[in-house]
Amino acid sequence: YYHYQNLQQTLSNEVFEYYKNQDYYGAVFEGVKRYIQAVKNKTGSTLTDRNLLENIFAINNPQWSVTKKFKRPSGVDFHIDTVKNITEGHQKLVIAMWQAFRDPMSHDPVKDLKDSGLYTEQDCLDALGLLSHLFRRLDNSEPF
Repeated sequence: YYHYQNLQQTLSNEVFEYYKNQDYYGAVFEGVKRYIQAVKNKTGSTLTDRNLLENIFAINNPQWSVTKKFKRPSGVDFHIDTVKNITEGHQKLVIAMWQAFRDPMSHDPVKDLKDSGLYTEQDCLDALGLLSHLFRRLDNSEPF
């Protein structure tokens, strides 16, 4: 199942060597760290980790929008529920990537995660695809 996905460029540059060496665990771990750094760089925030993600993409008072620049092809705004759902979903996904992948790999040996089957190489490949989506959303984000 080794195949190179069309990953977003910043993510691709960060994880290529890990990916090429089939170290998918390292690729996801480094990719999530790069995403957090990219959020800090783009927003100028001094917050870190979960605090950063919760505040920049806050549900009730977000500092940055991943939907603001998009309109229907007719030029009409998307329905408020669509915008709200994407905003909430994005925040939950970025926190989930940080919590579900970066944290476990920070606190437990990857060998144990791998050998137990708790995280498989396929899980890591799937996570890279999701992380690429989040990077693309970040690329198109704007301040409120």
